[in-house]
Amino acid sequence: MFAIEMLPAGHGDFLWIEYGDDPADPHRILIDGGTGPTYDVLRARIDALPAGKRRFELMVVTHIDADHIEGMVRLLQDERLQMEFADVWFNGWRHLPTVDFGPEQGEVLSALLLDKQIPWNKATADQAVCRAEGAPLPSFELEGGMKLTVLGPTPAQLANLQVVWRKELEKEGLAPGSTRDAMDFLFKSKRLHIAGVEYGLPAPVDVNALSQPDTDPDTSEPNASRITLMAEYEGKSAILSGDCVAPVLAGGIRQLLTERGQDMIHVDAFKLPHHGSRRNVREDFLPLVQTSRYLFSSNGAYFNHPDQEAVARVLVQGADGDNDRELLFNYRTEQNEVWDDPALGQEWKYTPVYPQPGTFGMRVDL
Repeated sequence: MFAIEMLPAGHGDFLWIEYGDDPADPHRILIDGGTGPTYDVLRARIDALPAGKRRFELMVVTHIDADHIEGMVRLLQDERLQMEFADVWFNGWRHLPTVDFGPEQGEVLSALLLDKQIPWNKATADQAVCRAEGAPLPSFELEGGMKLTVLGPTPAQLANLQVVWRKELEKEGLAPGSTRDAMDFLFKSKRLHIAGVEYGLPAPVDVNALSQPDTDPDTSEPNASRITLMAEYEGKSAILSGDCVAPVLAGGIRQLLTERGQDMIHVDAFKLPHHGSRRNVREDFLPLVQTSRYLFSSNGAYFNHPDQEAVARVLVQGADGDNDRELLFNYRTEQNEVWDDPALGQEWKYTPVYPQPGTFGMRVDL
């Protein structure tokens, strides 16, 4: 059994992964925690587990953006849940090359991990979770047989964070590595509310026109530095790309293909980067990955993801375009329901999959 659940994380990401031989008692992985306001979903999901069964083989905080890290900051404060983590993967300021500073939410998460003595980057011996240029891709096997291969970031991307981290801490007057400063900031912070937006009617869809390359790629240092993974278990696999920028994701996939002597990688699910942003879902990597399931995690608020351009590129440039594919969304929104069009689905060989009416979230059994 290998299942990926995209829980409703607002415009953010929150992945709940279960695997193992016994579906009644699976191994679990958490990847990101969504936004602060959606934390109640995460808490309820954990609270529903029996007491004594709230162990996670791994918690991954892919990077420092609020829509990925805020829920984790709240989670680590919630002692009522009595969770256990075998390891946490998070590249804090202490893991960046020669870095002396870190952004405020990363500082808060670091302080909580240290305060609660939770294992932190244990798999990499307290070094950064990344892939080194010119070296084989690092792979790790979790208890229960799950294999995780790190596709990104590289040390160069982590080093590029230095200026960004420094500026953010200077704005808030925080000292790097100061648990007291970080906790003071946490208790004073009110920046968790995310206002909704009103959406207009979707424009007519011209898949070929939308799929054309543009000149506005994502070059964000935080997104380039996020942890990107290939998860494999008992012959099933998935790429979990978070907010990764296209060149970094493409570089990791190409190195994986070289190391395995393949021209194309087959996976059972592809969690697309940056909630389906057109700036991240690009021709750099789509033709390299063959899959029948593309996963989009977003409620459309704030940035109106997924972009129509991103979905169109999946349909035109995806390596499995000759076969039927599924587009799986963890919310039904005015942004994504434009793809619920039988004529488009027949023409481009895809089926949209949405949560049941009145519900949110999407579980994908591989």
